[in-house]
Amino acid sequence: MTANAAKLPSVRARLAFAARRLHAWWEGYAFDEAAELAALQAMLPVAGSPSGRPIEDIVAESIWGHERLEPGSPAWTMRYARMLGLPVKARVVVFGAGMGGPLTDLAHGTRWKAQGFTHAKAAQGPHLRGYDGAMGRMNKARANGALSFFQLSRDANPAAFSEFVAEMLVPDARVVFADYAVVRKGARLPRCFPAVSRGAPKTETEYRDALRAADLVVDEVGDDTAAFLPLIEHGWAGWRQAYTAMTHVEDMALRAKMLHALSAHACLWAERYEALKSGQLRVMFLRASRR
Repeated sequence: MTANAAKLPSVRARLAFAARRLHAWWEGYAFDEAAELAALQAMLPVAGSPSGRPIEDIVAESIWGHERLEPGSPAWTMRYARMLGLPVKARVVVFGAGMGGPLTDLAHGTRWKAQGFTHAKAAQGPHLRGYDGAMGRMNKARANGALSFFQLSRDANPAAFSEFVAEMLVPDARVVFADYAVVRKGARLPRCFPAVSRGAPKTETEYRDALRAADLVVDEVGDDTAAFLPLIEHGWAGWRQAYTAMTHVEDMALRAKMLHALSAHACLWAERYEALKSGQLRVMFLRASRR
């Protein structure tokens, strides 16, 4: 076995590499070591994950992609970034930045100076901070714009979160909220949002009232459910890859916890997908301006 193959994260991964080499010899075709090694490393990101990270975050990132804990893509991020209409060198705050995926998207697509907030416990980096303990260190009323990805529905009091967002913005700055919304007031979807206080997001009218209470003027509202569903469908391709990666974890107890988390994550997103398809739930955006 080569030195490069020895860098694979587990014994099972190295055995898989050796099996591919043997198969190439048996079938009589040239074995591309670099390509096979890259393919295995891409298939097995979880097996090499650093210890100490929450298992739920590891599972989510293995499904939705590098630095993402929920469905998303560069095109999804830039879809809302363009709505801000900001100049080249602007300050932007991103709420719900996951492990930094939206910040990476903005770094590639703009020249803005972006700062992210996340609920991920293992958040690291100079531009990515957890909500806890970061409030006092943030420079308030300095951002020229803000993006919020599915944060209103996480808060039992959307008006309070909207006020927090408004405090970060200079006057007349724009903010775009992308979030879940229910069609009927008081509808409860506990299977779709088990970790959200009181069980479900709000209606469009309730979100409008929350933003108005925070001195944010709603300029535009739209339904982006049709654009969000393909992101979930694209993530289905990552389930088998994630499962394969977890079966290569050598620690039996850790492997069992990861597979259990994967099953729970699959049930959660199956419920959300069905709710979105049936019309009980929507993904909408609200573009607002600070007074």
